[in-house]
Amino acid sequence: MPVKTKLKKYSTQKLTPISIKEFEVGRHDFYLPLFQASTSASVQVPFIVVRGRHEGPTLGISAAVHGNELNGILIVQAILESLDPEKLHGNLLCAPVVNVPGFNLGKRYFIDDVDLNSTFPGKKGGKPSEQYAYTFRKTFLPDLDYLIDIHTASQGRLNTMYVRVDLDSPPARALAMNFNPEIVLNAKGSDRTFRAAARALGIPAITVEAGNPSVIQGKMVFQGELGIRNIMNSLNMLEDGVLAVPRRPVLCKSSEWLRTKNGGLLRVKFGLGNRVDKKQLLAELVSPFGDVLVEYHAPYAGIVIGMAANPISIPGTRYCHLGKVID
Repeated sequence: MPVKTKLKKYSTQKLTPISIKEFEVGRHDFYLPLFQASTSASVQVPFIVVRGRHEGPTLGISAAVHGNELNGILIVQAILESLDPEKLHGNLLCAPVVNVPGFNLGKRYFIDDVDLNSTFPGKKGGKPSEQYAYTFRKTFLPDLDYLIDIHTASQGRLNTMYVRVDLDSPPARALAMNFNPEIVLNAKGSDRTFRAAARALGIPAITVEAGNPSVIQGKMVFQGELGIRNIMNSLNMLEDGVLAVPRRPVLCKSSEWLRTKNGGLLRVKFGLGNRVDKKQLLAELVSPFGDVLVEYHAPYAGIVIGMAANPISIPGTRYCHLGKVID
C-alpha cells in the first residue's frame, strides 16, 4: 500500500530537494508545501516516489504544469498502477499535478494569470508564478536522470500524440523515439520552459503533448502509458524488456501555426495526423450567408500536428499546426 505522510508547514527556509535515497523500497505518496495562499495556509503539492529494489536511473514524470491538462495525470496513475517496486531497476519521481493553484481553479494559467511553463527556472523573489516555479524546480529536478513532462493542447485547440525534443541531443532524442509517438517535433524549447530548466541541469528531457485540454481521453492515456513503459524498457528499468506498439514516428524539423487573415466561419479540409501536399486546400472561410470568402492552402508539404477546435475565426486565428517533415 502507498505510504501516506502528514502535511508539513510551508517555509521558504526549509526548501530541500526530494532525495530518493531517503525512501525505502516501495511506493510513497506525499504532499509538500511549496507555496502559500492568501489565508497563510500552505499550498500542498502531491508527489509520488517509487523506489526500486534494484539499482538504476531515476526517471521524473511531471503533469499538469498547466492546470487544465488532465490526460497526463491519468497517464501517471496508469503507469504506477501495475508497477512492482520489487522488480523495478531504478526509481520514479512523479508530480501528477504541478500547477496546484491552477488545477484547483480549473484554469490553465497560474493564479497570477501567467503561463507557468514560461517562468522557469523561476525567481526566488519574483512574481507569484516565478516564485512557485523556483520552488518546484529546486524540489523536483535535482535527483533526476531523465524527465518526461506531459502536456496537452491549449484551450480551444486539439493535438495529436506528439513529442517535442531537441533532436541535436542524442539522449533526449532517444527518449523521444523510444516513446514511439505519432510525431516527433524538433523543438529546442524556450529558455523558460520546464524542459529547458531540466536541460540546463544536464537532464535529458522531452515534452509529451497528449491530446486535448480539460478532458480525459482514454486513447491518449493508453498511448501515454505505453510510451513511458517503452522508455523505461529502453533504460533497462523493467524486466520484461518489451517495446509496445511498434511504429515509426514522423520526424519534423520545425512547425508553424497557420493563421487566418479574415473573419468568418472555417470549413476545414484536414484532420489530425493528416499528411498534406504543398498548395493543398486546407480550409475555406465562409460568411454568415454561406458564401466562400477565401481559401487557405498549405504553404508547404507537411503533417497536421494540431488544429483549432472552434471554427469561428477573426483575422489572425490559428487554425492548423503544420509540421515540416524531415525527408
